[in-house]
Amino acid sequence: SDLLKTFVNKPVRESSGSRTSNRYDYQKNWSLCELLELHKNHSNYLMVFEHHDDIVVFDSEINPSDATFYQVKTKKSGNWTIGALTKSKDGAQSILGKLYENHLVFTENVKGLVFTSNQPLSTKLQNGEKSIELGKVRFSDLSSQDKERIHSSVESEVLDYCDISGLQKIVTEKSELRVSDHTAITKGKLVEFFENIHPESDVHISLAYKTFFDEIRRKTNYENSVSEVTDLLQHKSISKSDFEWMIGTVIKRRSDGQLWNEANSFLSSEGFSFMEVRALRNSWQQYVINKMNVSDEL
Repeated sequence: SDLLKTFVNKPVRESSGSRTSNRYDYQKNWSLCELLELHKNHSNYLMVFEHHDDIVVFDSEINPSDATFYQVKTKKSGNWTIGALTKSKDGAQSILGKLYENHLVFTENVKGLVFTSNQPLSTKLQNGEKSIELGKVRFSDLSSQDKERIHSSVESEVLDYCDISGLQKIVTEKSELRVSDHTAITKGKLVEFFENIHPESDVHISLAYKTFFDEIRRKTNYENSVSEVTDLLQHKSISKSDFEWMIGTVIKRRSDGQLWNEANSFLSSEGFSFMEVRALRNSWQQYVINKMNVSDEL
């Protein structure tokens, strides 16, 4: 895909995201919830983690033509304001400035520039309504004063003409996930997902959640350079086919105890001695412990 090649070859804005995201489980849970929605509602997709932005979703895993860029942020209390979204601190880009830069780099392929958070945007809209009462607010919904404020702020940051077509792609969304219990909410969405998609399957939700979350964490925290599309697909993204495979693994997954009982029966039938089986059992128990460490990929 030409778009994916361009996406990989363009220099990324910063490299600290993968390292700092080790602390941000909220973003990973948001990513999992978005994957569930994409899988239910879209024919194809490719989700990329911490490359050019927090999350980037392409419309295809094979030959994408457009992408939506997401900034995923949390706020303990209070609402977001236009001032906070356009504030540039210590020379760093503002939140909306970072989003708009994606439009400069991938102009015709950018479908949306989305800021999403647990707290809503608070401002008075062009039609007189309060944005805090809406889950989604588009740039076109804003008052003329707020539009001009965003335009002036972003243009001063990018040091270039700020075109209206790029600004029109900006959207703010209030996420259903709360900072206080985002893991519980995500598990609830998993229950709903499997009830709707695979009602016949008896799925262990905690195991399913750990499987999905660990894979998202692995892709998010990958810090090595990505110079080829194959690197991006292998280390920084989850496609529809990847997620389908993960779902299949979860549905068919057996517990560690069930796996050992099966192995024990096989070893006994093959004539392994008690001492040999015990040695293997000790090694198996050590493996069960080691595989709980998500950093131990081997």
